[in-house]
Amino acid sequence: MDADKKTFDEFMDGSKFFTIPVYQRKYDWHQAHFQQLFDDIKKIIENDKPHFLGTFVYQQKKNNYVIVDGQQRITSLVLLAKSLCDLIDDEELKEEILGRYIKHSIGKGMKDKCKLIPTEYDRDVFEKIMAHDDFNENFFSDPEKSSVMYRNFIFFREKISEREYSPQEIYEAIQKIDIVRINIETGENPQEIFESLNSTGLYLTQSDLFRNYLLMSLDYEDQEILYKKYWLEIEKLLRYSEDIEKFMVQYLMVRRKSDSVTMGNKKIKLSDKNLYEVFKRYFVENYTDSDKSKNVEACLKDIYRYAIFYKKFSFNDENVFDNLSALEKKFFELTYLIKASGAPIVLMYLYDKYEKKFFNEETFIKFVEIMISMAFRAKVCGYKGINSQFASNFIARLDKSDFFNEDIFWQMITVGKKNNPFPDDNLFKENLMTTDLYSRINCKYLLYSLEKNSEHPHELPSYSVGTIEHIMPKSLTHWKKYLEEKNDLAAHEIFLHTLGNLTLTAYNSSLSNSIFEKKKKEYAKSNFFYTRSLKDITDWTSKQIKERAEKLACEALKIWNLPEKYSFASVDAKNIFTLEDDLENFTGKKPALLSISDKEHEIKTWRALLEEVIKNLYSLDKEIFELAAQKENIPSKLFSTGFGKIDPTFFMSTERCLRITKILVENFDSICGTNFKDEIWFTLKK
Repeated sequence: MDADKKTFDEFMDGSKFFTIPVYQRKYDWHQAHFQQLFDDIKKIIENDKPHFLGTFVYQQKKNNYVIVDGQQRITSLVLLAKSLCDLIDDEELKEEILGRYIKHSIGKGMKDKCKLIPTEYDRDVFEKIMAHDDFNENFFSDPEKSSVMYRNFIFFREKISEREYSPQEIYEAIQKIDIVRINIETGENPQEIFESLNSTGLYLTQSDLFRNYLLMSLDYEDQEILYKKYWLEIEKLLRYSEDIEKFMVQYLMVRRKSDSVTMGNKKIKLSDKNLYEVFKRYFVENYTDSDKSKNVEACLKDIYRYAIFYKKFSFNDENVFDNLSALEKKFFELTYLIKASGAPIVLMYLYDKYEKKFFNEETFIKFVEIMISMAFRAKVCGYKGINSQFASNFIARLDKSDFFNEDIFWQMITVGKKNNPFPDDNLFKENLMTTDLYSRINCKYLLYSLEKNSEHPHELPSYSVGTIEHIMPKSLTHWKKYLEEKNDLAAHEIFLHTLGNLTLTAYNSSLSNSIFEKKKKEYAKSNFFYTRSLKDITDWTSKQIKERAEKLACEALKIWNLPEKYSFASVDAKNIFTLEDDLENFTGKKPALLSISDKEHEIKTWRALLEEVIKNLYSLDKEIFELAAQKENIPSKLFSTGFGKIDPTFFMSTERCLRITKILVENFDSICGTNFKDEIWFTLKK
C-alpha cells in the first residue's frame, strides 16, 4: 500500500479518470456535510492556512483511479468547482478550473470528457450538471431536482452567489486542501483496507457493506455486469437502504432457518446491527467455488430472487386492494392489515416452494389463511404471534417435510410455547369480548372482515371509506345523564373500546356524541350490516354491549378459525416454561410434559427431563455432544459411566439439574450452530 500527502489539486491533475465503482453507495451527503465543507473553505480563506480533508483510497489501473474511499468528498468538491466555474466572469480563470477539476482539455479520446465518473445511479444528473456552461433548471426533471446531487449543486451556487468571498478566493482555497492518497497495490485486499477505514460504522449502512463485500473483490468489468444485472435491480425493487437491510435480515433467516447466530461464545439475535458480519459468514459457508465471480453471481442471483418474493408482500397506502389477485389479497391482509412482522420470512420460504411446484395456488392461499388466523388471534390476545423467532422455527419444522398439505401446515403452525402459541377459541373469544381492542389491533380490519362475512356483504362499501365509530362515545357529554338513569355509568370505563361498542360507518359522523336514539336513525341508513342492525336495539348499556360482543366474537371464530383437532386447549399457555425462565422458581415443583423439537414426552422428575434432553442431543451428534459435555461448568462426575447417560449416583437439586440442562444445550448450540434451546419447553404438574 503506497501512501503520500498531496494537495487535492495535485491529486486531480493530469490525464486521470476518477471512477466511482458500482459497489459504492450512491452520493448522499446531507446538508450538514456540504455546509461543513463550505465552512472549511471559508476557514482556509480567513486563516490563509491549508486544511486536511482526509484520505482518498484508490486502485490505479493505468489512468483510471477507482475510488475505494473518498467518493462523497471528491464528488462534492467537483460540484463546488462546477458551481464556481458557472458563476465566474473571468473566462481564462473559468477554463483553468474546468481543466483542473471537471473536464479533460486535451488528449485523444479524452477531450471534454468528465474527469469524475459517478455510479450509474447518479450519472445522469451529474452529466447534465457538467454538460452546460450556463445553468438552467429547465434542463432537469422534477425527480432529478429532488436528487442529492442536484440539491448540493444548487447549495454551492447559492453560497457562491452571496459573494461573501470572491470566486478567486474560493478557487485559491480549494488549491490549499490537503489529502493523503493511498494507492492499493496489486495483491492487496481492497475489502480489508476498506473495512479498516470504515471500522467506526459511521459512514456506511450495513447494506452498503455487504454489497461492497460481494463486489469489491472482483474485476471492475465483472463489478459493472453483476451490479447492473442484480444489485441495481434489488435497489429498484426495495428502493431504500433501510428496506434492503430489513429484507436482508429476513432473507438470512429464511436461508439459515434461524433468527439467531453464534458470535464467539454467545448466541445473539440476527438484526440489522450485526447483519454484515452474519452475511459474510453465511457467504463463506455456502459459496465455496474456487471462482470468486461465480460465487458472487450465485449469491446475488439468489438474493435477487428472494427480493422479488419479498416485494410481493410489501404494500403501502397506494396499493388498491381490488386490483390485487386472490393470493396477493391474502398477502396484503397478513403483512399490511394485521402487520405480522415475521410473516415475510415464512412467505418467502413458501413462495420458493410454490415456484418449485411443491403446491398450487389454491393450497398457497389456504396456507396464508391459516397464518392470518394465527397472526390475528395472537394480536387480539397480546401474544407475539408470527415474529422472527416463531417464523424461523416454523420454517425449520416445515423443511423437515417431504411434501406440503393443509394438514401438515396446521400441525406445524400449532406448535408453540409461552406467548407464541396459536390461541384457542376460548382465549380468542374472551379477549375479543373484554379487551381494549381499539389500542391493540387494527379494529377497522376486524370490523370490516366481520361485515364482509355477514349475511348481506353484497352492498358493502369499500374498505378505504370505512371509519371506526364508538357507539357509546369517548366523551360522555349527553350520555352521562343517560347512563346514570340506567344505573350503568361504569359501562363507559369498562366497555368503551371493546368489540361490542365499536362499529363501522362510511362517513365521519357528526353524531359522535349524540344520544343513542339519535344515532340509531343515522345507523339505519348504513350500508354496513352490523351497523344497520343497531337500529333495532332499544337501549345501549352494558347488557347490550356484551350481547353484541358475544354475537360478533362467535362470528370471528368462524373467520379466524382453529379446527378442534389442532387446538392446544389441553396445554395452558400460562403453564408452559422454557430454559430461559428463572430456574430457581421450580424448586419444590414437578414437571409434567417436556417438548423437544415438537415431540412431547411425559416426565415425572427433573432428572428425567435432563436425561431426555441428553438422549436427544447424543442421538443428534455424539462427537459434538461429547465436546459440549466436556466444557467448563459441566461436572465431570456427571458422565463418569460414559457419555450419553447420567451417573446414577450423581445427586442434583432441581435448580442444578435445570442449570446443567441449560448449559449443555447452550454448549451444543454454540458448537453446532443450532437453535436447540429454542425448541425445548415444559409444563408443570398441577
